[in-house]
Amino acid sequence: MAQYDSLKDYMQLNHLDVISEGIYDYIKTSSDVELRINDLKILTQGKIVFMPSDIIIESEITFKPFDILTFFLGISCEESDSDNNSIGVYYYNVMLTGNVSKRFSDLYVLGVEECTQESLIPETVTSMFGLPDITVDKLEEEADKVYSQLYALVKKNEEHKYRFDPVKIKEKYKRTDNMHMWPADLGQNVLGQIRFEKSKATIYNINDPYTPHPNYEIPANTILLNVDYYRNRIDGGDIITAAHELVHWEIHRDYMKLLQFLDDTYNVMECTSAPIILDDNMSLKEKARWYAEWQANELAIRVAMPKYLVEEAINEYENSINEIHHVINSSIPHDGNYYENMIYKLHWAFNVPTEIMKKRLRQLDYDYADGTFVIVDGCEYPAFTFAHGTLKENETFVIDHESYERLLSENTDFADLINEKICVYTGCVVCVNKAKYIKYSIINGDINYELSDYAKEHAEECCLIFLLYSKYDSSILNTQAYLCYAIPNHLIEYNKELKFEGSKNKNKLEIINEEIEKRKIDKKLHDEMISAGIKEFSEALVYIMDKVELKNKDSKEVKLKNKDLADFLGCDNRTIQNYRNGEVPDTIEKVMMICLACETGPEVSEFLIEKSVGGIPDIGMKRIAYETLLENTDLPLSEWDRILSGYGLPPIRYKKRKNED
Repeated sequence: MAQYDSLKDYMQLNHLDVISEGIYDYIKTSSDVELRINDLKILTQGKIVFMPSDIIIESEITFKPFDILTFFLGISCEESDSDNNSIGVYYYNVMLTGNVSKRFSDLYVLGVEECTQESLIPETVTSMFGLPDITVDKLEEEADKVYSQLYALVKKNEEHKYRFDPVKIKEKYKRTDNMHMWPADLGQNVLGQIRFEKSKATIYNINDPYTPHPNYEIPANTILLNVDYYRNRIDGGDIITAAHELVHWEIHRDYMKLLQFLDDTYNVMECTSAPIILDDNMSLKEKARWYAEWQANELAIRVAMPKYLVEEAINEYENSINEIHHVINSSIPHDGNYYENMIYKLHWAFNVPTEIMKKRLRQLDYDYADGTFVIVDGCEYPAFTFAHGTLKENETFVIDHESYERLLSENTDFADLINEKICVYTGCVVCVNKAKYIKYSIINGDINYELSDYAKEHAEECCLIFLLYSKYDSSILNTQAYLCYAIPNHLIEYNKELKFEGSKNKNKLEIINEEIEKRKIDKKLHDEMISAGIKEFSEALVYIMDKVELKNKDSKEVKLKNKDLADFLGCDNRTIQNYRNGEVPDTIEKVMMICLACETGPEVSEFLIEKSVGGIPDIGMKRIAYETLLENTDLPLSEWDRILSGYGLPPIRYKKRKNED
C-alpha cells in the first residue's frame, strides 16, 4: 500500500539517484574540478504541469488524459572534491519530467540551474499538487472560464436560457470522456462524490428519485449526487452540488490523478456538508484538499449563475416591470417587496433556492438582497431596503437571536445601546428606538418591536450594521458556505468604530449620539433633583422648567414658559401656576402630557409621575405602553396617539386643546 504526503516525498524516497546523476552531469559541464555529491536533500517543490490533454477528433473535443508530468524541485547537496574533502553546500533548481502511470520509471532531468538558498523554486500548496492558482479577486473571471469550458459544444435550451444544465454537460462528457452522473444513496452528510474506479451503488433516475436501482455497476469516473436533493430533503440545491462536482471534474483532474498516484487507496473524492477547517497542523496533502474544496465551493455558485447572465436576468425583469407600469428609465427607489419579488423570479429562472440566489446577488454587490427573504430562527419577517452601496459583502443588517444574546454579554458598546433602550431588537434587525422607525405592539403580554414603513425603506438610517466573519478564515482566503451547512460557518460581530465611520452612516451616527446625549442629560437632571432634595411634584416642575431649554419654531433654544405649557396642554395659565405652587395633577395622563411638553427623558418623567400619582399603574397594557411613550417625548402628540392605538389604548388628552376642533 503506497502512500506519500507529496510528490517531493515520493521523489526523496524513490528517485534521488536520477536527480543526483542529473546534478552531477550539470556540475561536470560547468566545472573542471572533479566533484562528488553527498547528502542530497529535496528542500522545496515547485509547480506541477501535466501535458495538455485536449485533442480535436471529428469536430468534438475529447479528453485523452496524458500522464506526462513536468515539475520543479529545489535541491540542496553537500559537495566534496575527488579526495572527499567537503567544499560546501550548494543549491539547485531541477526541472524533471516523467510518466505517472509508469511510476516515473522514465524520470528524466530536463534542466539544472545553480542558485542561492533564497532563490530556490517557491513551494506553495496549490502548485505542489497541480491545483490552479485562484485568488479571491479572480473568482468571477475563473468562473466564466470554467462555465465556457463546461458548455463547450453543449446546446442550451432557450426556454430555460439561464439554467445551469448538469445533465447536458454530463452527456457531453459521457461521449468524450466516459463520465457518468446519477443521484444515489450517499451518507447523511455526503452531498456528492466522484468515484475514480469501478464500484457499485444504489442509484436513481433523475426524473424518478424514489425507484432505486440497487447494486448498480458504477463505471470509473462517475459523479454521484445525494438523491435527497431530488426528494427536497436537503437545502442548498442539487444544481449547486452538481456544479461543485463538475468544477472538480473540469479543473482538478490533474490534482485527482496525482492523489491517486501518491495514495493508491484514494478512489473517491467526497463533498460533505461539514466544512474542512484549514489548520497549520494539517499535512500538505490535507491542505491541498482544503484548497480544492474551497475552489469548488466558491466556483460552483458562480459557474451555476455567471455574472453576465445574472445581470441580463435582472435587466429583463426590470424592463418587464417598467413595461407593465409604463415607466421609462425609472430612477425611483424600489421597496423591499420589489426586490424580494425580483429574487423570487430569478430563483425560478436559474432553478436554485431563493437563499442561494440571494447569496449570489450579495456577491455581485447587489446589497439590497440582504433585506429580502429575511428568515431568522424560523420566523419570516417583512422585506426592507436601503440606499444602494450601504453594505459590503461581509456586512449585514440581519442578526439571529443567539448572536444578539452573545453580543449583549460580550460587547459593552452594544449592550449599552440595548440596555438604555436607545436601540431595540425586532427579532431580525437592531434599530434606533424612535417611533419614526419602530412600531410598538403587544404580543402574548410582551412588547413587540417592528420596523415602521419608513424604516423598511431607510434601513441605512436607523438599523445597525453587523460584520460577518468565519471561524475558519485563513489569512489567504475567506471560506464561504453554500454547501457546508452542517456547522455554522459565520459568526456575527458588532464593531462600533468600524460600522459608524464614513459619510454613508453619518446620519445614523448623529441620531444615535443624539439619543445617547439625551439619556445622559436625563440622568444628570434626575440626579441633580435628588441631590437638591426635591421631593414634591411642584418643586420638580419648577426645577425642570427653569433648567430645560427647548427649540422653538426658529430652532432657537428657549425656556418653557407657563403660557407655552398651558397652550400645549389646552388649559389656562392659572392651572400651570397652581402646579408650580403645590397643586398636583389628579391623573397620570395629565402628568404624561407635561412630560411630552417638557420633552423629559424616561428617568425624569418617571420621577414626575412618582411624585404626583405614585407611579405608572400596572393595569392591562398601560405600563408597557406608557413606558414606551416616555422613551419618545420628542414626538408630536399625534405620534403618541398612534403608539397608543397599537396597544389598543385610547389617546392621551389633558382636555380639549385650543387649536383642536
